[in-house]
Amino acid sequence: MKRNLIGILSLVVMSLMLNAAAQAQSAAQANVPFAFSVGSAQLPAGTYVITTAGMSAIEIRNGQTGACALSLVRREHQSKSGAKLVFHHVAGQYFLAEIWRGTGTNGMVIAPSKQERSLEKEWRLATGPSKSEQVLIALN
Repeated sequence: MKRNLIGILSLVVMSLMLNAAAQAQSAAQANVPFAFSVGSAQLPAGTYVITTAGMSAIEIRNGQTGACALSLVRREHQSKSGAKLVFHHVAGQYFLAEIWRGTGTNGMVIAPSKQERSLEKEWRLATGPSKSEQVLIALN
């Protein structure tokens, strides 16, 4: 009985250590020089840490200001992509759209918010069929 308890406890500890290591590896950091939106959250310019929060969600947190947002993502595989954040720039506003961690890894795509879709529609009506501009920020 005592051996079983020790065995179970050591498996639990090893599992927790592996989980913590996996969480540490899944974090990425970027310095974003402009304010931006993630879903309905507005975030100021600053240095952000992006971590996974489950299989289909991310957390974006600024350690200095405490600004934070959660968002659902769709995972996609792209063989030729550097580590970067992709923002859509529509009518003077920035929206986080994609997170790529490097070549051969799964990227994460954030669905456009209602606000982004509305601005995109208004922008197209005002300027013609041109699409929004993409802005890339390197991940550290």
